[in-house]
Amino acid sequence: MATFESKQGESERVSFDPVALAPRGISKQMIRGRLVLLVLAVDLVAIVAPIVFAAWVHLGYFFGVRVVSLLTLVLPLYYLIALQIKAFSLRNIIKPPRSMRKAFSALLGAYAIGLAITFATRSNEELSRVLVATGCLLSGVSLILARAIFADLAARALGGTPATEIVIVDGVEPPPQCTATRVDVEGAGITPNLNDPMMLHRIGECVFQADRVIISCPPERRGKWALALKGAGVQVEVLAPELDALGAIGTSQYHGFATAVVAVGPLSGIDRVTKRVFDLIVAGGMLIGLLPLLLIVAIAIKCDSRGPILFAQQRVGQGNRLFRMLKFRSMYVAQADASASRLVTRGDPRVTRVGWLIRQTSIDELPQLLNVLRGEMSIVGPRPHATGALAGRALYWEVSAHYWNRHAVKPGLTGLAQVRGFRGNTETGADLLNRLQADLAYLESWTVWRDVILVLQTFKVLMHRNAF
Repeated sequence: MATFESKQGESERVSFDPVALAPRGISKQMIRGRLVLLVLAVDLVAIVAPIVFAAWVHLGYFFGVRVVSLLTLVLPLYYLIALQIKAFSLRNIIKPPRSMRKAFSALLGAYAIGLAITFATRSNEELSRVLVATGCLLSGVSLILARAIFADLAARALGGTPATEIVIVDGVEPPPQCTATRVDVEGAGITPNLNDPMMLHRIGECVFQADRVIISCPPERRGKWALALKGAGVQVEVLAPELDALGAIGTSQYHGFATAVVAVGPLSGIDRVTKRVFDLIVAGGMLIGLLPLLLIVAIAIKCDSRGPILFAQQRVGQGNRLFRMLKFRSMYVAQADASASRLVTRGDPRVTRVGWLIRQTSIDELPQLLNVLRGEMSIVGPRPHATGALAGRALYWEVSAHYWNRHAVKPGLTGLAQVRGFRGNTETGADLLNRLQADLAYLESWTVWRDVILVLQTFKVLMHRNAF
């Protein structure tokens, strides 16, 4: 079992599953999501309750036309302004003065813009001046107090910082002020070996769901660690104190020491949520809509040859972590190739009669919708490869050192490479490089609208000459 250091710098034992290979309890994503939802609700109560109270004192009722008119005017403006000035950013929320200032500024802005709108449209007859003045004052005080209390609670819940930081220690001690989760490479049994997919899987599990990874290692090993973590999908930095004197662009700071930024996740937090929502909607809708087809295919496979309906194969996923990708079985069980060391060729005798049909129409890939719902894959992204796949006689990562970079996002059912027609066997290194170039281009220019377009374009290439 590997030893990690706690936030207070004291050595503690953290469970290290030899199968999953992931240190548990270090992710703050769930905590961050709940805190953001909670602060949205706290602000709502802090603004609405004083206005309702003021209406009861001055007007004799809790809700009425004037109360509803004021709330309808102020609340949308408040949330729009608060979002614009990042009042809901956790880095601001956990700092009491900053949190109070931004929330109060958003409230004042909402009242000012709201009153200007009502004055310009001559609709201020429905508003009570006393209610507006009293409500603004009491809401401001309530919001400041609520934010002050919430900032302290949020900071405690997040351990003082909203980011999950991991320091990988490989022979060089990090700064003494280091409060991040420490992963000692000897204790964790990891090394930056680009020719070992299982080792990259172990590294990917170690940094899974981290927001920031710091590498503390000798200069001669920095390049290897940088390449090994290019596909981690998170911000990766290498401690390089000698860069302090250079003032180089593209560096960062970690407790007073310079770091060289070597990788960043291609998607922001909002982008990841947007992509996940898109995946769930599309995958869920497709499973429901295609259920009759899936049942027919399952029956046909079972009647055509002996064996299971589904075929599970280990593939490389996000962060170079391995997962079991599902497909409809298209080969005879005795001749199935679990490692994909031998890709299917035209007229391959290993493929069943039903297998030929579902492979030519890409129907065999539909069970991967379950992988999408499980969060292992996305609707759009680089196609997941098996660890034993070859481009000619070379393993994929032997063709290009940038191969692992493509795993910075979840693999997809379809992707830019497939839309461009790069399917079928990788008979030469050039075949792989074409796909790799498309995959990296997708990572560099992701938008949810591009995902929508790629899904639509995929229907044009479902029946492809290289689909066999």
